Amino acid sequence: MPGVPKHPIVVIGGGISGLMAARTLVEAGEEQVVILDKGRSGGGRMATREIGRATFDHGAQYFTVRTPEFAAYAQDWKARGWITEWFGEPHARYRAEGGMNRLTRHLAEPLDICVRVRVTSIEPEQNGWLLHWVSEEQEYVAQTYDEVLPEEVYDPGNKASIRARAVLITAPPPQALYLLRQGGNRLNEEQEHKLAAVRYLPCLAALLKLDGASAVPEPGYVRAKNATDPVQLVVDNYQKGISSQHALTIYACGRWSRDHFNRPDDEVLRQLLQEAHVWRGDANIVEAQLKRWRFSLAETLYPARFADLGLQSPALLAGDSFIAPEDKAQHARIETAALSGIAAAKRLLHIL
Repeated sequence: MPGVPKHPIVVIGGGISGLMAARTLVEAGEEQVVILDKGRSGGGRMATREIGRATFDHGAQYFTVRTPEFAAYAQDWKARGWITEWFGEPHARYRAEGGMNRLTRHLAEPLDICVRVRVTSIEPEQNGWLLHWVSEEQEYVAQTYDEVLPEEVYDPGNKASIRARAVLITAPPPQALYLLRQGGNRLNEEQEHKLAAVRYLPCLAALLKLDGASAVPEPGYVRAKNATDPVQLVVDNYQKGISSQHALTIYACGRWSRDHFNRPDDEVLRQLLQEAHVWRGDANIVEAQLKRWRFSLAETLYPARFADLGLQSPALLAGDSFIAPEDKAQHARIETAALSGIAAAKRLLHIL
C-alpha cells in the first residue's frame, strides 16, 4: 500500500553465514538488509585478536574448498588479495591476509551491520516480526556449559526494537530456538525435533605472546595425533604470517573443553600450558589470555542447507551446522556456513 513503510530484512548474526546471506540479498537488489551481531566487530568464529603487536587467529584458523560454488567465491577473494593458500593437500588450507577476521571485514564493507547488539526475542506480527534487543556490553560469567546465553550480557536498561518483514537467523540452533520461544513462536514437531537435536562442542583456547621462536614446526600448525589428548591443535601465528611477534594459539579438544569450561581462567590456562609446554620450546611467555567458545564445533548436524520454519512470516535458519546430505565430508566448516547463508538468502528472495 502507498505510504506504508517497507520494513527491512533482518539477519541475526554477523559471521560468515550471515555476511554471505546479506551480500546475496543486497546483490539481488534488496535495499533494506540489516545485520544484528552481539560481538564487537562481527566475524563470528573467524576471530582475530591483538595483544600488543602480537596477532592471533583464535577461532577458525583456515578454510577449505570442496564445492565448485564455494570455489568461485574463493577464487574471487584470492584475486582481491584477501586470502592465500597456507598448506595442505588434497584440499588446500586458505588463510586470510592479516587474520581471519580481516576477510569478514572485507565482506561486511558494503553492508549495514550493527554490532554489540543482542536480540532477546523474535515476536510475530501480522505482516512480519518485532525483534527486541539490548546493548551496552558488560561482563558475564556463565553458570553452566549448557546455558544458552553467550559470553556477554547487556544492561537491561538499554532496550530497543526493530520491525522486520523477514528474519534470517544464523546464530547456533540452541540460541535460535531460545529467541523464537521467547517470542511465543511454536514450530511443528518435526522441525522442533531436528533443530533441538543439533549439538555443539565447546572450545577453550589459550593465546600466548612469546619472547622468542616456538618449537612448532613449519608451517606453524600441529594437530594432536591421539584423539584423547587434551590439546587438539597448536598454531604459530608468526609462522602463519599474520603476526609480527611470536604468538601461539593453543586449542583444547572438545571433550576437555566441555569438562573444564566452567573453571576459572587462571586454572584453565595453567593446565593448558602444562599440556602444551613442549610447543613453547625455550621461549618465555610474555602474556597469556584465555578465549572461550561455547558453540565451537557442531557434533550433530541439521540434514539440509537451511531451515525454513514455515511460520506466518518468512523466518529461516542457517549456519555451519546446516549441511546438505550430498556433502561428502559431513562436518561443519566455514564452507558449510557460507553456503548455508547463501542458500537461505536465495530461498528468502523466492518467498518475498
